[in-house]
Amino acid sequence: QCLQTRLSILSNNLRPKYTVERTIECEGPLGGTVEIRRYEPYNVATVEMPARDGSGEGSSSFGGSGTGFSSLAAYLFGQNEEKEAMAMTTPVEIRAADEGTPTMAFVLPEESTAKTPTPLADSDVRLELVPERLVAVSAFPGLVTDEEVARQRAKLQEALPEDVTVLNAEEYSVLQYNAPYTIPFRRRNEVAVVVAVDGAASEEAAALAE
Repeated sequence: QCLQTRLSILSNNLRPKYTVERTIECEGPLGGTVEIRRYEPYNVATVEMPARDGSGEGSSSFGGSGTGFSSLAAYLFGQNEEKEAMAMTTPVEIRAADEGTPTMAFVLPEESTAKTPTPLADSDVRLELVPERLVAVSAFPGLVTDEEVARQRAKLQEALPEDVTVLNAEEYSVLQYNAPYTIPFRRRNEVAVVVAVDGAASEEAAALAE
């Protein structure tokens, strides 16, 4: 109950800063738009999520999301070496790939980045700086299932013009902005991939590798 109460105020707190460089109208039955966003650098706390195989319509491969959320929330709420509590932010990001273990990430508040609290020695929480990057994002409501994420990834890919290149087609992120008890049709989710524009793929890839 405590975690749910805290999560319910996420929408009133900080989010990574970005500018929308382009909006693309999507054709097809799903409709909607794709935004090309340039994110400023930001810090995150991450944890690996034990994945499970989805089976059947409506299933989700993100079986470890509860465990990942609990670990990250504990770190933010003061279970760190400095015993410093931090404000929660949105979105909660799940980074996934066609192969490999998904990770969950919480964005750290800007006021905490000058002296980021250290995770406990026995914690599986890790800290990471996300560099400036260009991201293609498509929003969708409802539940985050394997089937829906696959549909949204396909929609996003089909909507991108020729001058926009996905840097790694196997990697993607799912961004979730609401508490888990939010009514499905009121939920805001996004699927995102890192991209480059105007033939700058090699420069973007080099910057991400640094």
